[in-house]
Amino acid sequence: MKGAALKRLRTAAGAALLLCAPALPAPAAGYDSSSVGTAAAQFLKIAMGARGAAMGEAYAALADDAFALDWNPAGLIHVKKNSMAMMHSPYLAGSYADYLAYAENAGEVGSWGVAFKYMNYGKITQTDASGVDLGSFSPSDTEISVGFACYITGFNEEPEDRFVLGATGKFVKSKIISGDNTVSADIGLNLPYMFDNNFRVSLVAQNIMGSLRYDKEDSPLPMILRLGTLTKLGSYFNLTGDIVAPRDSLPFLAMGGELSVPVSRDIDAALRAGFNTRAITDLGGTRNVSMGGGLRYTDYRLDYSFSPFGDLGSVHRISATIVFE
Repeated sequence: MKGAALKRLRTAAGAALLLCAPALPAPAAGYDSSSVGTAAAQFLKIAMGARGAAMGEAYAALADDAFALDWNPAGLIHVKKNSMAMMHSPYLAGSYADYLAYAENAGEVGSWGVAFKYMNYGKITQTDASGVDLGSFSPSDTEISVGFACYITGFNEEPEDRFVLGATGKFVKSKIISGDNTVSADIGLNLPYMFDNNFRVSLVAQNIMGSLRYDKEDSPLPMILRLGTLTKLGSYFNLTGDIVAPRDSLPFLAMGGELSVPVSRDIDAALRAGFNTRAITDLGGTRNVSMGGGLRYTDYRLDYSFSPFGDLGSVHRISATIVFE
């Protein structure tokens, strides 16, 4: 068992290079503090789903329902029936985010899903150079994505012992006063479980292409590389950790924990908490931590998360998932 686990760890390292190499830019082209503000469509970095947000946004290896389309398309493989996911979140400075997704198991072929992501920034007063009121405008961002996941090795093995590949194609539209649109894609890879099915590694590359032009210059989408891990500590506790590298910022660490408490055969309650080191020195007040909880009744789940952003305020997310035939 130990030798097999080490072999899979070596395979993980190789897979990481294969997954990320095509997307990596030239040296010094990003992934540092001087790159902040160089990417468009920042809404693509906003976490969808209260469960993942409550765990510090360390969710790449745990995503297992329709929200996987926003975190790691390979996670769609865990959809056993049909899954619908919804989220509404009043965000910062009068903005709000909405998300709707549907995923379906397609048997031996794998699983597929479609999602709609929307960000509205409220009304903003427009003035000319002299301060004359020219009316108002309402910036917004939209993403429509279609994804799939399938097993790529070991067709005679148990699902836990097989590699899973996921991919998402997306249409992105952004509007300030004028607008633009582009297409992009995500790629995800889940490695087989290790250490008696208690540990898994996931690799994700998000927004690997595409750019938007608001005026005269093109701005690339915020490509994000993730290395995620899931550790099962017993039957009721999940520990997650992600190393996240956005092209327009410094890499950061995210970690989260989830405790599931069975109340009855049909009811489970969950407590979650997490933190990350993203922009850890940029804000005053409480920030970089998150917490929340959830309740599952048969095939219905309701989740909530609270994320403080220091002097900017706090974000509350409420999401629901439904599993049905």
